[in-house]
Amino acid sequence: MIRPLKHEPADILAAALTVIYTDGVGASTAKVAAAAGVSNGTLFNQFPTKQALIDALYLSIKTDLADAVGALDPDEPLKARMRQVWDRWLAWARANPEAHAVSNLLHDSDLVSGEAVAAGYEITSAATGLLVEAQEAGLLVGLPLDYLGALTVDHLDAAVSAGLDDRQAGVAFDVLWRGLTTTT
Repeated sequence: MIRPLKHEPADILAAALTVIYTDGVGASTAKVAAAAGVSNGTLFNQFPTKQALIDALYLSIKTDLADAVGALDPDEPLKARMRQVWDRWLAWARANPEAHAVSNLLHDSDLVSGEAVAAGYEITSAATGLLVEAQEAGLLVGLPLDYLGALTVDHLDAAVSAGLDDRQAGVAFDVLWRGLTTTT
């Protein structure tokens, strides 16, 4: 007897990424299942609700981004580590335009659960923790940390959208750094 194919959650998440990128956040689970080559029942065996699917997709993207950013050397100056995050994040976004767009789309849609958003911040804490470190060191301008974090992400997104080359991306980082900090 031939065993049925085992469908991995990663296959369904890959299909969900493509479908949401193409159709937006209103895409149906039936369309995701069809794109993954599975039945609705199989999709819901892996992800019991659409919310579970959305959260898993969001966290999968955040994990991929965190892997791309990688480890940072704590002995490097803060500005150098911020620049490493900037360069690696941009490289990831350029190499994964669908994942970058869907991550933003999901986050901005408020469809991702609060628990998944918190977990996403934890997953990317090597990058996001740098702003906290800069604040604790007294390097940041006197604005709320949430605002400065949003400004940083918006600046990254603008660099991606504008298709900046490496030189231009370096200039954009310097503009961001001067805007965030009280030092050069």
